[in-house]
Order: sequence, then C-alpha cells, then structure tokens
Amino acid sequence: MFNKQKKYFKQKLDGIQKMCWDLEFKRFKTQEIREQIRQEYDELKGRLSVLETRIKQQAEKPTMDKGEIARLDDQKVLLERDIKRKAEGDDGLQIIGMKQLDMQINGLAPSSDYPDGVQGINDQLDALRELGEILKDYIKRI
Repeated sequence: MFNKQKKYFKQKLDGIQKMCWDLEFKRFKTQEIREQIRQEYDELKGRLSVLETRIKQQAEKPTMDKGEIARLDDQKVLLERDIKRKAEGDDGLQIIGMKQLDMQINGLAPSSDYPDGVQGINDQLDALRELGEILKDYIKRI
C-alpha cells in the first residue's frame, strides 16, 4: 500500500517539475515579446525627438508651408499615441503594452485597479517550487 502511495506522490512531484518548466518557458517568451515592444518603443521615442526638433526649428525660422507644419504636428500626435500604446497597451484594440507584460511576469499587489492583485508567473513558480519541497518532505516520511 505505501509503495503505491509513494509512487503516486513521486508522479505528482514529476508533474510539478513539468509545470515549472512550462511556466519558465512562458516567462521566457513573455520577456522576449516585451523586449521586442521595448525596442519599438525606443525607436518611436527617437522618431518623436527628431520630429519635435523639426517642429521647434520651423517655429523659430519657418522654411515650410503651414500645411507641412500642420502635418508635422499631426505626426507628433500619432507618435505620442503609439508610444503610449507601447508602454501601457490598449485593451480596445487588443494591443499589449510593456506594463501589461511586466504584470504577467511579476504580478501585482492589490490596488484600486486590481483589488485582488494579479498573480504573476514568478509567483506561480515560487508556489510550485514550495509545493515540490513539501511533497519531497512528505515522500520521505511515508
């Protein structure tokens, strides 16, 4: 009887290890996606900086038509919107931002926006590892 029980819990322990591997893979892919979004974010910030410099130059010493300057202002507004989406995300358009990806990885303490908090991948991994240690201890005792 005890042999069956020990075998059962060893299988559970093996399942916990596999779940940890799955979560580690998920964390890796999420971090990879976040890095890609961060690079796009940095590129957009650079383009915005160049555009703001051009707008400032045109305000001091105009060399373009008023229509061209208005077009630059419109581009600035669009870039600012895109930068905000990269950072925060946009649920309406299902755009995931860096903040949301960080929340998936690291979790979030309870706040007014998330009264129950958010359990991140790192929190899940810690809980599974702790459960694995408890199971190892239990297996030794039976």
